[in-house]
Amino acid sequence: MLFRHEPGTLPPATSAAPGGVVVERPPPGPARGKYPASPWAIAALGATLVLATVLYFVLRLRKLRS
Repeated sequence: MLFRHEPGTLPPATSAAPGGVVVERPPPGPARGKYPASPWAIAALGATLVLATVLYFVLRLRKLRS
C-alpha cells in the first residue's frame, strides 16, 4: 500500500479527465443551475417576499383589533 506519493508519480494537474470528457462549469454565483437569474432579479424576488410577508402580518394585526 502506498501512503505517500513519490515525486513525479502523480499525473499533471492540467491533464484532461480520463476518456477525454471535459466539463465546463459556469462562474460561481446566482447565475448557475437549472433556471439562472441575475443578481437584481434575486434581490427583487427577496424584496417582494419580505414586503408580502410584512403586509400579510400588518393586515392580520388590523383584522384582530377591529
